[in-house]
Amino acid sequence: MLETAPDVTAHAPADRAGGVHRQDPAQPGAVEYLAALRRYWWLALATFLVVLVVAVASLFVVGPVYRAQAEVLVRTEDSRQLFPRTGGTSAGALIRSPAAELVYVGSDVFQELAAEAAGDEAEVEVRGTADSSALVFVAEAGSPEGAREAAQTWAETYVAVRHASDVAETAALRDLLIADRDALRARQQEILQPVAALDEAVAVETDPVELSRLLNQRLAIQRTLSSELDPVETELRRLNTQIAGLDVDLRVLENAQALAYVSSAAELPEERANGSFRQSLLVGVVAGLVLAGGAVAAAQAWRRR
Repeated sequence: MLETAPDVTAHAPADRAGGVHRQDPAQPGAVEYLAALRRYWWLALATFLVVLVVAVASLFVVGPVYRAQAEVLVRTEDSRQLFPRTGGTSAGALIRSPAAELVYVGSDVFQELAAEAAGDEAEVEVRGTADSSALVFVAEAGSPEGAREAAQTWAETYVAVRHASDVAETAALRDLLIADRDALRARQQEILQPVAALDEAVAVETDPVELSRLLNQRLAIQRTLSSELDPVETELRRLNTQIAGLDVDLRVLENAQALAYVSSAAELPEERANGSFRQSLLVGVVAGLVLAGGAVAAAQAWRRR
């Protein structure tokens, strides 16, 4: 007779994979944290208020900094339609390079002139990009008025000083070319001296036979001198063209804003650049809440020890 095996019910161990785990009573949950918050509400409130007061008080500890900027539009290939039109053959001489202008405003000569005009109460930085036709003068000072005045003065000083240097350089180049032209004209007259002597003889000659002989002699001499005279006359034509172009440039430069002007004047800044009351209050609230929560958690952990 077969014996029936006893009915044994198998129970999965509590720690088997897939089994049900009970929450560790030592691990704090939301309910326990709320209880700790009710217990240490005074600590959370004190931490929050201290952080908030420190954040707002920092505005009065750190000196205020205000920022203003003025923008100067420079005549480039892209922006020349916004400036007076030019004629002549050397209009390209009136085109500026933003990269070169950044080098110029960073030079000691301009920095000294601008600082002398605006004073040393503000720090000014000139910004620009390779693909932009503008220079931005950014000034920082301890007062809104100081920042605005410094940015505007630096921008206006750049326009005035750079214009004066452009006029002086263009006039100096024109004078140099005129001197070269005069020297070539003297050389031309020296080469043509034999021809000039024959011209005087032709002017007073009345005998047709002798006049024909003199004209043939003049033509022969001129052909002989052509190898020496032609290069001089070619250079003279080139110099005359350049001088005419520089005359056009100088007429255009009679306008002080022909190559640059202040396209955006500096405005009075309304808020500090190194933080406002609104920003400090927001930082204080966020930081106060975070640190208050941390203080409550630390107090709860200390109580368990």
